[in-house]
Amino acid sequence: MFSYLKQVDLIKALTASEFKLRYRGSLLGVGWSLLSPFLLAIVLYFVFKNVFRFEVENFAFYILIGIFVFRFLSIGTSVGMMSIINKAHVVTKTSIPREIPTITTTLSYFLSSFVELLILIPILVFFGVEIGFPILLLPVLHIVYFLLVYGLNLFLSAFTVYYRDLTQIWEVVVNILFFASPIVYPISIIPADIISIYMLNPITVLIEMYRDIMLYNTVPNIIEFGYVLFVSVLVFIVGHLIFGKLQSRFAEVI
Repeated sequence: MFSYLKQVDLIKALTASEFKLRYRGSLLGVGWSLLSPFLLAIVLYFVFKNVFRFEVENFAFYILIGIFVFRFLSIGTSVGMMSIINKAHVVTKTSIPREIPTITTTLSYFLSSFVELLILIPILVFFGVEIGFPILLLPVLHIVYFLLVYGLNLFLSAFTVYYRDLTQIWEVVVNILFFASPIVYPISIIPADIISIYMLNPITVLIEMYRDIMLYNTVPNIIEFGYVLFVSVLVFIVGHLIFGKLQSRFAEVI
């Protein structure tokens, strides 16, 4: 099931190629992936700060980190779920493992997302946010996040080959997740009687852990980290099992 992971050189080469192609011919390059969430964060900041009047320290950066973290899920899965279809020639005309297009697509967006977060750090420091040793946990947390997104992409890319309408359904799901996660509002507004259910959303826990590291200079709660790690590994394994069962007819259906 995981034998394709041994083809490290092929995965690295294809991931690098996809990463470069995304910004080829672009004046700002990776800057575009920063400009878009910045502009969105500014709009959301004024709406939620002045209309709903949430009292959250560094609320602009609170929103910005939430948006940057959520972007990996939203963009990574929207592109990743099309990885088999968009690379149909690889699936039908080569003998490389069929997980390769999905992992390379996910890895390229993983790298983009991590670069965005790294670029955000000096901006936070410039505006007086204290950054300490917890920031060293950022790569670890992002790798766990990668397992979650990649597992989802294996599931989504396999089913999208058979059911193309899944792209529209997933777009709705992502929009629901955006507002069901503490991106533009604090968790403190969630009623106490449903907070335990609300915290079952691993994206909610992930976003809060990124804020702990980047905004509050604290080490994430070990129990919360363990929960996210468990869910991510579970999704990663289940994604592989489902992909393995569905991949046999990819060439016929595509």
